[in-house]
Amino acid sequence: MILSKINYKIILLSALSTLFFACNETDPVPELQVPDSYNSANFATNTTAEAEVLDQLDMLADELNAMEASNISSELTYPATLESITLATYAAKIEVWLEEAEKAAGNEFDLENAPSGEGGLLGTRLLDENGLELEQMVEKGSFGAALYNHALDVLSEPATEASIDQLVSIFGAEPSFSPDDTRFAATYAKRRSDNNAGEGFLYNVENSLITAKAAIAAGPEYNFQFQNAIATFLINWEASNFATVIFYANATKDLIRNAGNDPVALGNAMHAYSEAVGFTEGWKGIQSKRISDEQIDQILALLLAEDGQTPESYRFLNEPALLDNMDQIIDIIQNVYGFSEEDVAGFYVNN
Repeated sequence: MILSKINYKIILLSALSTLFFACNETDPVPELQVPDSYNSANFATNTTAEAEVLDQLDMLADELNAMEASNISSELTYPATLESITLATYAAKIEVWLEEAEKAAGNEFDLENAPSGEGGLLGTRLLDENGLELEQMVEKGSFGAALYNHALDVLSEPATEASIDQLVSIFGAEPSFSPDDTRFAATYAKRRSDNNAGEGFLYNVENSLITAKAAIAAGPEYNFQFQNAIATFLINWEASNFATVIFYANATKDLIRNAGNDPVALGNAMHAYSEAVGFTEGWKGIQSKRISDEQIDQILALLLAEDGQTPESYRFLNEPALLDNMDQIIDIIQNVYGFSEEDVAGFYVNN
């Protein structure tokens, strides 16, 4: 069964509003029957392309990790299929970052004179000369610029049950939606969820995709329920991404304040910082999202990593007052998504 294309600009604006699903006297459509679990007999067949993309991103991240661990430069290649689903503007940045990562390997990061040279290891983290860990820009930025972007491409076509399988896969989940069997975006949604209670972003995504698939199977008269289920899926993916930025903004602040002069601790702080930059910048230019590009630019400016400008990441290690920027970042994200103080405090912990 196929449903029509969706106007995502409209449904994303209403995704956080109260949604009414009950039938009224003028609507004879029976209540949608939604199963308790996600079922797909052909999941592996339907998600061959998505599995290839995820494997390519895994491989690229592994190559960057290996180069960081050895501090020996090696040639990095941007996998073609992964590149093909990535926003063109972000793919162009990745090409440059891969070259810069190759230049950094084999050196030690000179914090005292930063920015200088080509960057290098600070503790166990490979940074460019500006103090940015490019591995995070490549991998975590791709969660938005490639994986979420691909989900939108899938949804730009008439929806089928197979396309819902593709959404499950590109999100990084399996049909079981087990928190122990996640990759990429699904892993970070899990970390910002209450897995003991089975509540939060990961479980909202699961329920929404179960509902979307049930609506497709039930027929086009359930298009409204389908659209609302997809809106819920998209906003929970996006909100979990920026809840993760909250985690890393807070972690950066704490790690730098407690690092002293230990290069390993300082490197770990810049790793957390670079995660925040990557998770943020990868969403700039995405059309169907709640956060605006202007708000993303505000966050990047506070991170001293404005789009199109040379980052000044190293300054966070030398100027303690800049760590107050992290609180401003958290406030921006909290206001965009309507997170409560309790929500924000919960995001500071990995689950």
